[in-house]
Amino acid sequence: KDLQIKILMSLLLIAVIMFLGSILGKLLFKNWFNHLTLYCVIFGGPLFLYELKLLPYIDLTPDAWFVMILAFLSFLMGIITIVSARNLYKKNATHIEKSDISMKIFIDDGKTLKYAIVILGLISLYAAIELWVILINKFGSLPAVLLNAEVIYRLNIEGKITGNTPYIFLLGFVATFLAGIYAAYKGKFTLITFIPLISIILRDLAGSGRAAMLFGLLEFASAFFLFRHLLNNDSLKRFKFIRVNAIIGLILVITLFTAASSVVRLSRGNVGSESISGGSRGLMQTKESLILSPSVYLYASSCPGVLTKYLSSDGEYSKFGQHTFQSVYLFLAKLNVIKKPSEYQKGYFFPMWSNNGTFLRELHADFGIAGVLLVPFLLGLLNTWLWFKFYEEKSLIVFALLVFLYVIIGFSFLLMVTRFIYWTVGLTLTLLSIPVLEKIAALVYRQKT
Repeated sequence: KDLQIKILMSLLLIAVIMFLGSILGKLLFKNWFNHLTLYCVIFGGPLFLYELKLLPYIDLTPDAWFVMILAFLSFLMGIITIVSARNLYKKNATHIEKSDISMKIFIDDGKTLKYAIVILGLISLYAAIELWVILINKFGSLPAVLLNAEVIYRLNIEGKITGNTPYIFLLGFVATFLAGIYAAYKGKFTLITFIPLISIILRDLAGSGRAAMLFGLLEFASAFFLFRHLLNNDSLKRFKFIRVNAIIGLILVITLFTAASSVVRLSRGNVGSESISGGSRGLMQTKESLILSPSVYLYASSCPGVLTKYLSSDGEYSKFGQHTFQSVYLFLAKLNVIKKPSEYQKGYFFPMWSNNGTFLRELHADFGIAGVLLVPFLLGLLNTWLWFKFYEEKSLIVFALLVFLYVIIGFSFLLMVTRFIYWTVGLTLTLLSIPVLEKIAALVYRQKT
């Protein structure tokens, strides 16, 4: 009985913080899709699921609670710092004026943007198909590739399975960013907006992974919703979105991602023969489900348990920033400047096995408690500063930085996403492409006039 009361109290506390934080985010940013609300939902949701104890999870230690609360308060302080600073200079610090939305990229009515999405998306799609062809030739057939998904996943993590053009698939993340903007601008989802996401999903399916497709989904959603918020402030009201198309499009995107994730889970042998035991009766009845099952619940809720076990252990040896800036370390290793670091994260039993311990685990390993305090603070600070700067100045460079920072928050319940090449190279290529596309759009417009 005492245990049930304890669980109910922790669930109530998490729910109240999530609710109040989300409401505060809406009040500060006048939009439900904002970084404070996103952090509360993305981080609080898995924590709530963990405390439900539908699997026999261990209790979170005081150290784990302290680290998570400290990080949240630091993130919140970063937001408050910018809002307070704006209050010193503006009467309505969080108010964004309605104005005539005019941007260089749309001077040709989005034609340059459309062709860029198609070209970059098809290049990324080519890279995905090429990798599938290589795998089929290596293992003999498509069924054989699916049956060897676990082997392929490990080889992919170790960088031993790549196409002949291994890095061009990263252009798909540039195209995904542009597709989110294009869909918001046109007021509807079209086949063009799905090409980059399909290319990323196919590429990740080939490597039996899920991280890249989740990255693409978060990037697209962030670009779309944040840009729609800008267009909704257009004083001329020219950018109305077709509601039916929006609902159908979002359902298709979520369905596409869910189906692809289920295929990965099925091919890696996690359905029907799940080794998870000790779960609640209701959870274990979903064992054969492709969409909701004990392994899905484990994937969505286990990270706080890993964080607890990590903090209770003797620690992990890590060079300064090794996990946070892993892609940089891997690049230096290819130049033989340093020894290649392991791309695997240490796993822990609690009593299930998992190796993702939220982004706080990596921040603590890389920088100690200072990382847990400073990095969330900087995330809150930068996101808030970029938010207001974009909606006031309408710079796509600023917008790209904002979107990729949102992806960090979106991944925060799993890991520090900056460890992936998708984030570092994807952001770099996006920043480089924006001024080029703006110049092309201006050139196309001048030729027509």
